[in-house]
Amino acid sequence: MFANNISKGEIWGGILKKLIGIVVILGVIFILLHSTPKMALRFHILLMVYPKEALITDISDNKIDNRIDKKKLATLNAKTYTLTKPPFEKDTETELDTFLVRKIGFLYFAEYYSLL
Repeated sequence: MFANNISKGEIWGGILKKLIGIVVILGVIFILLHSTPKMALRFHILLMVYPKEALITDISDNKIDNRIDKKKLATLNAKTYTLTKPPFEKDTETELDTFLVRKIGFLYFAEYYSLL
């Protein structure tokens, strides 16, 4: 059935090696995209379908919100960041300029931080 004396085990072994390689590569990419607060924030903005803003905006610590919400942010192990060229969301007609970045273990995860 199999030409050149190739067994089913050799075929499945090759497929398994490729699958493990793909999983390892995806894992490394995930870790790199969440390795710093700014990388996590840029990746989150990219996932929100604002690629231009994800690439060109400057990111700075939001010192005012970090000071006002100090206790709350400490319990979340988080900081807030502000974008200099924030994306504009048409549905809510607002600029998405402030984001919360949490540290979970050694990785960072970002989300929009509403002041309301």
